[in-house]
Amino acid sequence: MVTQPSLLLALLGLAGLVLSGTTPPTNVLAQMKQMEATMEELKVERQALSQRLQALEQELLSQKEKPKVAFTASLGGNGLQKTLQGNRDLVYTEVLTNVGGAYDRQTGEFKAPVRGVYYIRFTANGPTDFPLSAVLYKNNQEIQLIVHEQPSGEGSDTASNGAALLLEEGDTLKLVLWQNTQIWDNSNHHSTFSGFLLFPVPKDDGEVVAVDPAVELQKLQASMGQLQADNQAMKERLEVTEKDLKARTDVPKVAFTASLGGNGLKKTTSGNVKLHYREVLTNVGGAYNSATGEFKAPVRGVYYIRFTANGPTDFPLSAVLYKNNQEIQLIVHEQPSGEGSDTASNGAALLLEEGDTLSMQLWHNTQIWDNSNHHSTFSGFLLFPV
Repeated sequence: MVTQPSLLLALLGLAGLVLSGTTPPTNVLAQMKQMEATMEELKVERQALSQRLQALEQELLSQKEKPKVAFTASLGGNGLQKTLQGNRDLVYTEVLTNVGGAYDRQTGEFKAPVRGVYYIRFTANGPTDFPLSAVLYKNNQEIQLIVHEQPSGEGSDTASNGAALLLEEGDTLKLVLWQNTQIWDNSNHHSTFSGFLLFPVPKDDGEVVAVDPAVELQKLQASMGQLQADNQAMKERLEVTEKDLKARTDVPKVAFTASLGGNGLKKTTSGNVKLHYREVLTNVGGAYNSATGEFKAPVRGVYYIRFTANGPTDFPLSAVLYKNNQEIQLIVHEQPSGEGSDTASNGAALLLEEGDTLSMQLWHNTQIWDNSNHHSTFSGFLLFPV
């Protein structure tokens, strides 16, 4: 590549020849052609560096500005909520997680802090002697999701629903109990409302600023040396940006799903029993131990945890999520309802400290069932470190 002093000498010599009316010699013409080729190379290099740097800086900016948003709340209380006249807003007052503070426990509303795609999930429990409902509304008017169960005799039932929703900044979500329906909860968190931000979606997402080749060429022709300096500075910025982005995105990959498996019923009539989900379908990061049935958080962060339980309806069904073998986080519990089988599930976004463990238990005088088709499962994944 031609250096800046050589270019200046060549230009001065060329200028002298032009002023004297002398035709430039062959070696000067060759230098001019070499300069033109060098400028074209620098132009291509600069444009490629600029586009790459712009993309990386935009990604880095999104990583720096991406808000951490995750919540889980339970209706809590000590019994039944029921309405015979008109709909009623459900206020989930027992907050398990509220990273980012977007959930308001006074109103029961979640307010999207940024435009983006959010994963929302809710679970409803209630006796089967009266209709059950929980209905997700956006901005107090637009129905997004619903669970609704008709009476089925004695016992209890659990239903859940969820979706990935694109929300505008300021959109609100809440759950409503419809007229002539009921829902039930207590301190064990049977009926829950959860959500978390998957990723922001800016309105101008993907917009690329056009590069004017003519303008770029004029800049190259005006100052070759400055262009070389700019390219070097851009390379240094690119290196710094890549390192920063790698540090922010190089987070542990953690995700697991396991099934009870086996070939039949697990039942206890004398005390609680720890459930060991031995058939591992996924264990990225190795944080789940199939021998103990425990998941151990490798870093402090918000994790999404979900479990599903299946069993015959001739005996109570249960599956209870414990943190550090003592603190109840979530539960599914079904009373007998005759012949047949039932499935129940629950889930939440939980803030876990490094080393916290999660495990499932079967409560006294309950049962759970599974086989090689994976009816009863235990899953979780890291949303983001905190």
